[in-house]
Amino acid sequence: MIFRKACKSEEKAIMALYQSVIGTPFCTWDGSYPGEEEIRDDLSAESLYVLADNEELIGAISVIPENEWDAFDCWTVRENAREFARVVIRPDHQHKGLSRLLVEGIIEELQKLQADAIHIAVAKENIPAQKLYAKTGFAIRGEADRFGHSFFLCERLLQRG
Repeated sequence: MIFRKACKSEEKAIMALYQSVIGTPFCTWDGSYPGEEEIRDDLSAESLYVLADNEELIGAISVIPENEWDAFDCWTVRENAREFARVVIRPDHQHKGLSRLLVEGIIEELQKLQADAIHIAVAKENIPAQKLYAKTGFAIRGEADRFGHSFFLCERLLQRG
């Protein structure tokens, strides 16, 4: 498995990844989110990463250029914090530890960019994601309701150098 930045030519394959999990347990996405606009924006910002096995895409994760959760007062670090979102692993490759590879890969990338913290909003009903984030060093800092769902707001502090 290789963790790397996504290529523009993979836009349709990434959309297929997103659509493959809609309607599965713990997924809060619907037919309109995430969509082509999010993929194009992430590709333009060079903030979309994939997990690939040879040429086959297994998963994807995005770093959000603007942290939409910054307005909440729960964060330990507000300046120089980054957010990731849209974590997806193809259903036939789930339960193999691959989501952890995505999260660990993005942590390494954000450390290289010298971020001081990482923020993530995880749906309260997404128990597997909550467990993953806890295992990878994230702590719950608050709660919020948005987009028709309730979320835990999680943060991981990063060490430099």
